[in-house]
Amino acid sequence: MIYVKGIVSFLSNSKLPKTKTYMKNKFVSMKIIEITERYSTTEEEQSVVITCSFTVSMDEDYVCKSLEDYNGKVKPFLQKHIKSLIYRVEIHHLNYLRNSEMKSTARISSY
Repeated sequence: MIYVKGIVSFLSNSKLPKTKTYMKNKFVSMKIIEITERYSTTEEEQSVVITCSFTVSMDEDYVCKSLEDYNGKVKPFLQKHIKSLIYRVEIHHLNYLRNSEMKSTARISSY
């Protein structure tokens, strides 16, 4: 598994979340850092930019020879979990995650 930490920003036109945790499942953990810029694309529809810190556990890919090769795979992976338009992804940390490390990381998966 590949362990990734970073920041993602995306547009949302749904209601504002009530908690700081935007998403948490087996592969992705996201906490809201800030909600900014409300602007309307039409008169009735309001959009919000949500910025979250994230941790991701991705499966290893045989095509990737080094950790840097996973940089291009993070956004498509996040896009599967975030149904809104992602317009910025910052990757701060990439690391290989072995089976023995998975259990301890699952307990501290918040960023």
